[in-house]
Amino acid sequence: MSKTTLVIPSGSPVTISHAKRTPANEIENVDVCIVSYPKCGRTWLRSILGKYLVLKYKLDEEIMLETELASTASRLKSTKFTHDGAAMLDKLSYLELYYSREIYRNKSVIILGRDLKDTMVSAYFQATKRMEVFEGPISEFIKTDLFGIRKLLAFYDVWMKSKSIPERYLYITYEDLHATPNDTVKKILEFMGETEVDDTILQESLDFNSFENQKKREKEDASSTPITKARDVDDPESYKARKGKVGGYTEYLTQKDEQFIDEWVNQFQFDFDNLKL
Repeated sequence: MSKTTLVIPSGSPVTISHAKRTPANEIENVDVCIVSYPKCGRTWLRSILGKYLVLKYKLDEEIMLETELASTASRLKSTKFTHDGAAMLDKLSYLELYYSREIYRNKSVIILGRDLKDTMVSAYFQATKRMEVFEGPISEFIKTDLFGIRKLLAFYDVWMKSKSIPERYLYITYEDLHATPNDTVKKILEFMGETEVDDTILQESLDFNSFENQKKREKEDASSTPITKARDVDDPESYKARKGKVGGYTEYLTQKDEQFIDEWVNQFQFDFDNLKL
């Protein structure tokens, strides 16, 4: 079993076997991997892409969120979303994310990023209200090795060091999807092999997936999949489409919480610009 040694920001080397946490089976037969930490807008983007493909290529509505099936049926590059070992249910510590990304060498990779503090708040409600993998206040959540800011920073740190591995690489953000949705999604579709994006259908997909429409479907329990169902229709914090805004973390994090996050950002010497090629 091969091993790799990476140096984490604290300066301590950590050696972890490649096979231990690598999602090789998950991405083995796909061309394009859309990689994101949990709660960075993955389901929203997944639904936008899926609705576009369903409408344009007249696919069964039931595969809208099955990106690999929908992209293959559309004769585009086979595409799959992955949390790349960072899924909450895996309950891995931040150190366990430091493994080789060589499995992506012949792949095309899109990294979907999001503001760190917004991600932490959204992840907290996912962990407590939907997945029930954590109990306690958000001030404790952000400090844990399994779910907190160190894990989020480690996830990005590894990709900053690995972005030259994939054959093709693209970095986009949740904030891009809010600010320039048409241009951002068009860029992703073209990355997937869609040579002529239909602007009318794309707008229809974006309208269908507006925050208001997502929230309405959850409230009416109109979703056909647990992925997009509210856990409790009377508890807005349990909705998959919870807030849908940029900068909402200020409503939940105290000054001390923000200071704790900022201290770890400095220790990791983190800058989102370093995720760009």
